Amino acid sequence: MKKWIIIISIIAIVLIAFFIARPRLSENNYKIGLNYFDSSKYEQAVSYFSKSILYKRNNENAILKRAQAYYQLDNNEKSFADFNNVLTRNDKNHEALFGRALLFIKQNDFEKSGEDLKLAIALKNDQADYFYFLGFVESNLKQFQPALENLNKALILDSLYADAFYQRGIVKANLGLLDESINDFNKAIEYDNKILDAYQRRVKYKINKEDFSGAIADYDAILSLDPENQDAYYQRGAFKLQLKDFQGAINDFDQAIRINSNDAKSYKKRGNAKVNIQKFDEALKDFNKSIELDKSDPETYYRKALMYVKMSDFKKAVPEIDKSLKLNDKNAEAYYLRGVALAMQQKFESSVSDFDKAIKINQNYPDAILGRATSLGLMNKHDLAIKDYDLYIKIKPYDPVAYYNRGISKINAKDTEGACKDFNMAISLGYEPAKEMELMYCDKYRK
Repeated sequence: MKKWIIIISIIAIVLIAFFIARPRLSENNYKIGLNYFDSSKYEQAVSYFSKSILYKRNNENAILKRAQAYYQLDNNEKSFADFNNVLTRNDKNHEALFGRALLFIKQNDFEKSGEDLKLAIALKNDQADYFYFLGFVESNLKQFQPALENLNKALILDSLYADAFYQRGIVKANLGLLDESINDFNKAIEYDNKILDAYQRRVKYKINKEDFSGAIADYDAILSLDPENQDAYYQRGAFKLQLKDFQGAINDFDQAIRINSNDAKSYKKRGNAKVNIQKFDEALKDFNKSIELDKSDPETYYRKALMYVKMSDFKKAVPEIDKSLKLNDKNAEAYYLRGVALAMQQKFESSVSDFDKAIKINQNYPDAILGRATSLGLMNKHDLAIKDYDLYIKIKPYDPVAYYNRGISKINAKDTEGACKDFNMAISLGYEPAKEMELMYCDKYRK
């Protein structure tokens, strides 16, 4: 009996010691978990926070940190359970409200996220992150004015908050404040030059401003962050093409095709660039490959036809334009180009018909008006040609060749005095061939 009393006493002492030590064991495991959490070793952190909770089930801090660790591990279900556990015990824990709000954002449940963020801010209104994420949520709900106000507050609390500048740039763009928007994207990139989407949004603004050099610089930055970004190579190549850096454009389209060998538009653009450096055989291969991949793009046929025109192979150009117009019969440039190709084959009546169609689509298309005037003149319809030259000169009053050609039509229309005025105007604009015509016809009109 005495032996059992001793054993029971020892067990009691051990149990008492265990219960006395539990809070300290909980705290020690919590601190070890914190060290792992701060080192981004979240699985180990979860293990020690769980031990801390085992020793002290109401350890609110350990439950909260375990919830945050689960969040980092994308274990959303367990993270939700722990945040809810904390809030059941203490509905004024602003960190738990904030953490749960982030989980709602992951689920695209912006309404619930906004509710939690507003509660968190009511409890703790000096946290830039809380205002930033509320602005982010409101932006996704298209509540742009309150989003702007909350992002402003985030930046008052943290003036170097790159993500807040970036998000405010998006909000301002949606409010129509484009110049202010670009300033925010600039700030976002200044404070964090790895915000890829800030470059992508800023580049759109630069495109609208036709700042192609600036757009190329942003695509340089995008590609330094994401060197396999196929679209960035394509877009940068397109802007180099605009700036007549044809070899640079070809190099970028090469990369775009390397990453995606089935991208029809990259072959098309590379073909355009090669035409400009007169690599016609290579361009033809690119256009044909583009058409093989996408037979529904009218521009590829048009570009192929334009190449043939530049090669003076007008007969081959016409069927390619026919294919383009079959896919898009509203393209004034295609009618114009076919008109040129037909005129160069001395099919003037057909060329006038195409110039008519181009002008019907775009009444102020000077090249089409000039093309029609030229064809009409070559058909000896000089009165009609003169009317077209008149229209053209109203649009382009400093083109000496137009005055010269109108002068020739006026000679044929027996208006020698009017022709001489046109020859003199062409001479004053620096067109040397007009001098010979002036000498031939204009003796009696000289002062």
